[in-house]
Amino acid sequence: MKKLSLLFLMLAIVVAGNAREKKCRKCQMKPRKIVSVSIWRTVCFGSCPEYKVKLTKKGMATYTAKRFTKDTGIFEKNVGRDKAMQVIDKFVKYRVDTCQENYENMIPDIAGLIITIEYKRCKKVIYNAHFGPKYLEILATDVEAVGKKQDASWVKTGMPELN
Repeated sequence: MKKLSLLFLMLAIVVAGNAREKKCRKCQMKPRKIVSVSIWRTVCFGSCPEYKVKLTKKGMATYTAKRFTKDTGIFEKNVGRDKAMQVIDKFVKYRVDTCQENYENMIPDIAGLIITIEYKRCKKVIYNAHFGPKYLEILATDVEAVGKKQDASWVKTGMPELN
């Protein structure tokens, strides 16, 4: 009886592991199906600015300024599909879908960098991306160059929730 129970337990573990693996592979196998990319710069122990920048494949940019920024609020602007796709295509080129989910933070006072890639059916989040491959920081800078509020042409649509 114990052997039979052990066999069923092992079978359940294998089936659950395969189901999870298929879900991850499905997300990774279709990198051209990226819906949006976003970066989140978190605060540090000092006064590092906290903000999020999100680019969608349709060309909409959302800049959410939370703390220690010039303007606080949620700002939106259509930056154009071509500009947004140039940045998103770089995520595909560098195969960001193969990166780890978390890179160890060795410096507690440094501001965090979290990158999120949304696909049609799943999303990949990379924590402490600045401790990962150098191209993650480059991609974050590219997202900021296109999607960070730079002038008065951005439309304020609300205020962010401060957690």
